[in-house]
Amino acid sequence: MSARTVAAIACLVVGVGLGAWSLANGQVLLAVVGFALIFTFLYLVIEAANKAGKPEHEIKRAANSAWSMKDEPARPNNESEGRQ
Repeated sequence: MSARTVAAIACLVVGVGLGAWSLANGQVLLAVVGFALIFTFLYLVIEAANKAGKPEHEIKRAANSAWSMKDEPARPNNESEGRQ
């Protein structure tokens, strides 16, 4: 696991625990710190998801793309003809 993953998990665990404990004891300032840690976890997760959605390598175009064949008639498929 990377350091960012460990930090995100630690933020979640500490933030939930601190937020719950401080709200139960009526300490609003520590509850705000707990919520800040939870929001930090959410930021790190969203950032990782955005990074995972981007391709690492360039996507190359096909030599014979479908858009260039839009005016050509469809090729007959002899295997599917005659079957019902």
